Amino acid sequence: MLKILCTAEFDKDYINFLSEFAEVRQRGFSVNMDFREMLTKEELIKELEDIDIFIVGYDKVTDEVLRSAPDLKLVLSVRDGPEENIDVKACKELGIPILFSSGRCVRSVSEQTMLLILASARPVIYANSLIYNGKWSKETLTKDPNTYYAAFKPLEQSHEISGKTLGIVGIGRNGLALAQRAKAFDMNLIAYDPYADKAKADALGIQLVDLMTLMSSSDYVSILARVTPETVGMIGTKELNAMKQDACLINTARAALVDTNALLAILKQGKIRAAFEVWDQEPISGDNPFLDLDPLRVLLLPHFAGCSVERITFHSKAAADNIINFLNGIDNGHIFDKNVFDVPAFETHGGILWNSR
Repeated sequence: MLKILCTAEFDKDYINFLSEFAEVRQRGFSVNMDFREMLTKEELIKELEDIDIFIVGYDKVTDEVLRSAPDLKLVLSVRDGPEENIDVKACKELGIPILFSSGRCVRSVSEQTMLLILASARPVIYANSLIYNGKWSKETLTKDPNTYYAAFKPLEQSHEISGKTLGIVGIGRNGLALAQRAKAFDMNLIAYDPYADKAKADALGIQLVDLMTLMSSSDYVSILARVTPETVGMIGTKELNAMKQDACLINTARAALVDTNALLAILKQGKIRAAFEVWDQEPISGDNPFLDLDPLRVLLLPHFAGCSVERITFHSKAAADNIINFLNGIDNGHIFDKNVFDVPAFETHGGILWNSR
């Protein structure tokens, strides 16, 4: 019987499904979804000693870990980007294919991005604070009307997003999902993506433009590109200065896509607004300079756009399907690097499982 180690958050129904043909062990983060319980390198090496298939979420799967797992034949990442925590080069050299669960965060990320657009247009977080700090109360209105009306004044600067232009940088799965949602709010859609599927863009009424046109024409700019050597720092001083007065930059992708110093400088000038949840260092330190900015113009959140209960069910089903397809010799497009099939070590590792049912 195959032996599977799962350290990712995983739906119980799909654990039961996998248990019909394999011995499944849940360890570390998978047990209680508590990052404090993630396995150490030494613990992971010990757990992988006799494992055939490894389902991983956030653990660091290093070269040392992989070479210490003699029976390992297949790695499944429940994330879109397995290269973020798995040594993909070592996997290939060892003949261990990596399967990934694409699209698990599409709905949650696109919905969170839409939320940030709306929260930037209408300061709901500030408005909520007025309820809890007593500034929007009958007592304050009676005793201190100046405080009451001064506190309410920022709410009068709320904006409608209907008819506004949303510029999306990167229209892969997340970008297209955001466009669908923004279209329902009657926003005008433009996008920059050198690799865009024009047919999909046309179907959603997205006009493809160059990056500088997008930056200068948009009321809201959403960053949803992937991090590659070409995209690191793609939004810098030049691009930020091209934005309209009071336009809003929203980043729910990765901090590396935006020049942090350039963003901080232009926000200090008060030219643009921003809403983001991705940081150069996560979690942030208490002296982060962005904390000194006006919260009515800069909305700051922890990194959690990808979080949702539903995504766990999604990636659990995807991982189970990927395993079954691999065992049946079916390439369903979720093999990270197909060149692994040409590596000599594949015969004694991944090749043992490929088309083995």
